[in-house]
Amino acid sequence: MIKIIRNYFIVIILLCLVKSGLTYGQDINIKIGFRDSIKSEILHESRKILIHLPNDYNNSNKSYPVIYRLDGDTDLILETVSIINRLTYFEEIVPEMIVVFIENTDRARDMLPVKTNFYSGNPGAKDFLKFIENELIPYIEKNYKTTNNRILCGKSLSGLFTIYAFLTKPKSFNSYIACSAGFPDCEYYFKELSQKAFETDQYNGQKIFITNGLKDPIDPDGKVHQQIADFSDSVKVKLGNKVTYCYLTYGNAGHVPFPSFYDGLKYVFDTNVKK
Repeated sequence: MIKIIRNYFIVIILLCLVKSGLTYGQDINIKIGFRDSIKSEILHESRKILIHLPNDYNNSNKSYPVIYRLDGDTDLILETVSIINRLTYFEEIVPEMIVVFIENTDRARDMLPVKTNFYSGNPGAKDFLKFIENELIPYIEKNYKTTNNRILCGKSLSGLFTIYAFLTKPKSFNSYIACSAGFPDCEYYFKELSQKAFETDQYNGQKIFITNGLKDPIDPDGKVHQQIADFSDSVKVKLGNKVTYCYLTYGNAGHVPFPSFYDGLKYVFDTNVKK
């Protein structure tokens, strides 16, 4: 049994939004969410999370899809909530949703399944995914009004982890959004992992959305871009109509976590997307 440590607080941030009925530059209070933490028996540590609920959550009987947002630290939260609010309440093209931000403790350890040139410690991706699957998701679904629609989203190194989850636990989530992902120093590991995964019968209707910027300063020779392009081709060839996939490149951009998240949400919630 996992122990739950609650430490609720409300984070209020002033945002200037432009929409019908608001004067340009008018200040309004936006409720971002509240913090919680889980004492994980799998990871042997306490993991902090921040939970964002839809505006009318407490006054509604509806159940909501859940996005599990990796790298859920402060610099990511405001942009994520702003994008969701725009797509939900302004453009009205995605449903209201719950967001679970998972804060980092040791990012490289948790995101990497193997040792690399820049990380020689003990890889912890397998245990981190087990924590999400066996401790975090059950806790969220027990305590909140959720549907069975789960989305995993990561950027850069956590985009790598998102692909790792798609390959090793494809039934844990309905959709996967991997923003500016790549396989630094572990391309061959992922090639072998992909070959084994694509031979299983675990894929049936999942969506995967992957992006890269073609002018990323951390990928000056285009190696990472080519890795992801090759992976996307293998998804197309090996999985065919079993999954719905999209590989999107941004020609004049570098690291693209937020444009990717915006486009990825629209993609995974688009009921007109064909396999």
